[in-house]
Amino acid sequence: MIYFEKDKKFTGLDFIDINIPSDKAQLVAYFETRKTIFCEEQGLFQVSDYDEKDVHAIPIIAVNHYLGTPDSVVGVVRIYEENKREWFGGRLGVIKDYRSFSKFICPNLFKEKDVSALYQMSVAAGLIYRAVSLANYMGCDKFSAYVQEQNVKLFQRLHWNIEADIDLHGIKHFLMNANLEAYPAVPVYASSDSIVSFSKVA
Repeated sequence: MIYFEKDKKFTGLDFIDINIPSDKAQLVAYFETRKTIFCEEQGLFQVSDYDEKDVHAIPIIAVNHYLGTPDSVVGVVRIYEENKREWFGGRLGVIKDYRSFSKFICPNLFKEKDVSALYQMSVAAGLIYRAVSLANYMGCDKFSAYVQEQNVKLFQRLHWNIEADIDLHGIKHFLMNANLEAYPAVPVYASSDSIVSFSKVA
C-alpha cells in the first residue's frame, strides 16, 4: 500500500494500494484506465489497446482509497513471460492527476528494509517496483520493457539500462532492461500481510 501524507495529518485512511485486481470490476477498471491513457489521451490506439499479450499477462493496478474504501484505479501496468524466465512489462500508465504525487510510504509494497527510496518517488515508480519484483519472485532472469522517450530518465534512475531504440505505434521507444539486483523477489501481499494469489482474474 501507499499511504498519503496530507498536511502533516496522517490518518492512515487515505492510501493507494498497488496490487493485482481483486475482482472482475477492478479488472474492467484496469482496461478502462488503459483505454483512457493510451487511446483517449495519447492516441496510440483507436478503440482499444488490448492485444494478444493480454491473454496471459498479469495485470497490476494502483487503486486510491478514501476513508479506507476503494475508489478508483489511478495507475496500471502489466507483466508477462515472453520466453522462459524472460519477462516483459508494458502498458505502464498513471492517471494525470496522480502523476505528480510523490509523498508516500509503502508498508505493504516494500518488505525489504533496504529498498531504495527512489521507488517511492511516484506512483509510476511504485508500479515499476511491483512489476519487476513480482516477476523476479515468479522466476525471472531478464526483465525488459519498451519505454517512451519522455520516461527514459525515470527508468534510468530506477536502475534500468538502454539496450536499443525502436519506433512503436508511430512514436520513439527505447528497449530497456532492469537491473534485477535492485528488485528483490517479492510476492503480492494483502494488507493483512498474507500472500495473495497472482493468478489472472477471469
